[in-house]
Order: sequence, then C-alpha cells, then structure tokens
Amino acid sequence: MDREIRVGVFGTWRGRAYMKALKMIDGVRVTALCDKMPQRNEEAKALCEGEVAVYDNFDEFIDSGKFDALLLCNYFHEHAQYAIPALERGIHIFSETMAASTMALCVELCRAVEKSGCIYMLGENYPFSRSCLEMKRLYEGGTLGKVLFAEGEYVHPMSPEESWRYNNPEVHGEYHWRRHLPVTYYSSHALAPLIYMTGALPRHVVGMAAPDTEENIKKYKKVKTDAVGVMLVQMDNGAIFRVNGSSNIGPKGNWYRLGCTGGGVETVRGNEKSVRLAYHQWSVPESAEVSKIYEAQWASDADKADKAGHGGGDYWVVKEFIDAIRSGRPNKRLDVYHAVAMSAVAILGWRSVLQQSKRFDIPDFTKESEREKWENDNLTPFPSEDAPNTLPFNSRDAEKAGSEQ
Repeated sequence: MDREIRVGVFGTWRGRAYMKALKMIDGVRVTALCDKMPQRNEEAKALCEGEVAVYDNFDEFIDSGKFDALLLCNYFHEHAQYAIPALERGIHIFSETMAASTMALCVELCRAVEKSGCIYMLGENYPFSRSCLEMKRLYEGGTLGKVLFAEGEYVHPMSPEESWRYNNPEVHGEYHWRRHLPVTYYSSHALAPLIYMTGALPRHVVGMAAPDTEENIKKYKKVKTDAVGVMLVQMDNGAIFRVNGSSNIGPKGNWYRLGCTGGGVETVRGNEKSVRLAYHQWSVPESAEVSKIYEAQWASDADKADKAGHGGGDYWVVKEFIDAIRSGRPNKRLDVYHAVAMSAVAILGWRSVLQQSKRFDIPDFTKESEREKWENDNLTPFPSEDAPNTLPFNSRDAEKAGSEQ
C-alpha cells in the first residue's frame, strides 16, 4: 500500500501519545478524532496537520469513511466492543490493552478479524522498549538455549493523591473501570514482552492474590481491596512464566527475565535501558563473557524512539502497525490470536484466584472447536449503569461468598 494511510483515533487522551509518534512516520495522517470530552478533542486536533473531522459519537465516527485504520485508545475493558463494528466496515484495528474483557468477546473478536481480512494488532508497547528488544535479539540468537522459566513484572504503585485523581467517582463516575479492576487483568505489560521475546503461547494459568492492608484501603478510599496479583502461566513449549501485573507495591518499575538451558538474560532493576547477560561457565560462547551488564541500543530510528513515550515503545508499536497495513501481513506475535490469549490469561487467571488457585486451560483461539466452548461466557467483574458485575472484583468477596455457602 503506497497511498497515504488515514488514521482515526478513538479516545484522544491516551491517543495523543500515538498521534505524536505517527507524525514521525511518512505517509500517515490522522484524519478523524472521537472522544466524549470536547476539550480532549480540541487538544488532539491541535496536533493534527490538514483537515481533521471531530466526533463525539462513535457510530457517526466509524460510518464517516474518513479513515482506513483505527487506534482504539478508549477505556481499558471496552476495546473489543468497538473493534468488532469497525472490522465489519473494513477498518484496520490497533487496539490498546486489553483486547477483550470477557471470554465471549475474545471469541467474537477472533471471528470478526477472520471475516474482515483486516489487520488487527494489539497495541502493547512494552515489548518495544530497547531492553526488551535486546532480550528478544539475544534469545533468537540461540546461544542461551531454550527458555524454561521467565518472569515479567509491571509494578505501578501510586500515591493516594494520584490514585484518587484516577478513581474519584465524582470526576470519572461510579463505574469507571479502574475502580473495579481485578489484580490479574492489567497483566499484558508483564506478559506480552515475554511472549514477544520467545514466541511461546499460554496454555494453562494459575492465579493468586494478596489483599491490601486495611490502612491502605482506607487511605486510598479503595473499592477494590487486592494489592498484588501473581500468575503462573505454562506455555505451549513447556516453560513456566511468572507474571506480576500492575501491583501496588514498591519499588515501582518493570523487570523481565528469561531463564534458559544455557544461561539467562534480564533487565536491570532501576536501570530499565540495561540488560544483564550471563551464561553457565561451562557453556560460554566463543569470544563471549560469562556475565556482563550493558545498555541496550536501538537497532534503528533511535532519534524517533527517544522522543516517544513508554521508553520508545509508543513509536515502535504504531510503526509495526503501519508496516503491517502496508505489507498486508499482521505482526504474528501481536495478532488477534496472541491478543485474546493474553486476555484469557488475565480473565481465567482471575477465576483461578476466585476458585482457590484452580488451574484453567487457555483455549487455542485459532481453533473454532475450542472457541465454541466459550462463545456464551459473558462473566465480567466490571459493573455498569445497565448491569451489575457477574464476578467479584475482590478476592475477599469470593472468600466471603465461599464461607457463607
């Protein structure tokens, strides 16, 4: 595809970061914006070049014919609901995480992508930090051997004041997703880089949660009461990945590790641009060191990546999306099947928490026979004005319900 790619952005608060990154890619232009808040639309419009259409109604937005590709930067748990009607109109989709918030939506999203023939890509930016890309390069080089164990952490505590800015019901509403988010759901920043590095897909999950202290629950005015969610995920290559996503503990930071048959590689805590590479003393490649720590470098486009958010990830992930549209080939490790597999880890990992760490199998979403089992599973921890939640969003609620039975 040589012609200009026209892009629409749904959710212009988060979307602005990607809009800035898109300006660094030739042959791409944002031509339409949609957000329910007029001020956010106006602020985003100021970043655009040329004519841009502005909407506050999604149906009018996707029926406008103003764009070829859509960046979904709306609420965390509502991406599939908007991706599906856009796919039905032949629009390519870049979806922020999570891809789908129920198992039924995972199934419906796969079918919609297959029927449309459009490019679908999960907008997961953490695999594209310079250190994670370096870990991918090293693993694919083969000298580390096969991964047997891996760890991914996305730890993001907030001060009481910052937390309240995001969770105040008088500002964001009683049903804002952050107020009811189970601790396993925001896990793709921890899991996706490991999948991107190794190519492994999840097949089984076990989850556990640690409740916050009563003092913190009161201090933060919390509706949700869990502080930590950890999952053990067995992959299709037999490896075990330990995933800790968005926990409210210290210190803040992201950390990734691959433990392999010939050695290992990990990011450096407190210095996320650097990696530590170490081999067994008996299996050091020729001319290599047993162990070293060094700062990872961009393979290309360093000036552009360094200007983008999330350690350069905001640039690389949208560039991958645009490249996929132009080539007609999706990024195989962030396509719809990988996207919904990661969603299923979060969803079923939470059910594991609620059922005393029962092991759940992750469906192979490429197979219709496995998808059919989940097509009517609409259980959700997220309440709305129209319907209550059908799963607890706190582990304590499940324990209480169990004790009353």
